[in-house]
Amino acid sequence: MSNKTKYIVRGGLWVWLFLMAISLQAQEGHRAFQFKQGEEYQTEMLTNSSAVLKRGNQLLNINSVTTATKTYKVTSTNDKEYSFNVEIKKMDLVLDALGQKLIYNSETGFDSTSTILKALNFMIKKPINLVINKYGIIQSSTDYKAELATDTLVSFAGLQPEVFEKQTLFSMLADITYDKSLIKGFSWADSVVIDKQKLKTNFTIEEITENNTIVKFTNSIVGKLISSNTNGTYVIDNKTGLITEKLLYSISVGYQISAGNTVYAVSRSTSVTERTKKIK
Repeated sequence: MSNKTKYIVRGGLWVWLFLMAISLQAQEGHRAFQFKQGEEYQTEMLTNSSAVLKRGNQLLNINSVTTATKTYKVTSTNDKEYSFNVEIKKMDLVLDALGQKLIYNSETGFDSTSTILKALNFMIKKPINLVINKYGIIQSSTDYKAELATDTLVSFAGLQPEVFEKQTLFSMLADITYDKSLIKGFSWADSVVIDKQKLKTNFTIEEITENNTIVKFTNSIVGKLISSNTNGTYVIDNKTGLITEKLLYSISVGYQISAGNTVYAVSRSTSVTERTKKIK
């Protein structure tokens, strides 16, 4: 891949921040979650991304399709807290840029001279340990040692190391307790502070049954260089509070800065699908 494709997004893209967990502030109290040591959950992720970078007459089109498998294993429990081990097990990527195609498969060999492939490979099987309280709030997490998983990875593969922000709700959980007071069309707003910026999201219950709650959401944010509009859907298992499916579509526009501090105009659309299930 040409050096021309080595761009860095200052501040990154916001797409993955919208895959956060959700809470229903209108309900009294918070949902208490239950996990047992040895339980394991698996998430299958699919990301499609299309971006255009422009500077004067120079135009760069970047398209990528990425699939990944991530696991969340409960390593210990007590009356107050649960410990998890989070790990990306495997990843596949097809990237088209500057008329060239780059292919990555974590289970086969790869071109060790490619900065992007090195960054992708660095993310595989690098476990993160985190602790949540019984209400799903993150108490602590180990740092993701992302010396190679830089913003270059975000720009081209549509991926970013998952954010485990202290005092926020664990991303695979929804702080919603099913009861008869929840009805189709009920709406509320939730907010979280990440990277010193407040993200406010509006939610609406699209459908609700005894087994599942389907929630639609919309979000708009103006970042330092990138602004995004996002909409999506969550499917929640009422019994466990687990978000079993996340669908997301985001459009981002703004500016991007190259490694040589050259500024480019950028527009990007990204769709993300996540499906999570208990495997042990």
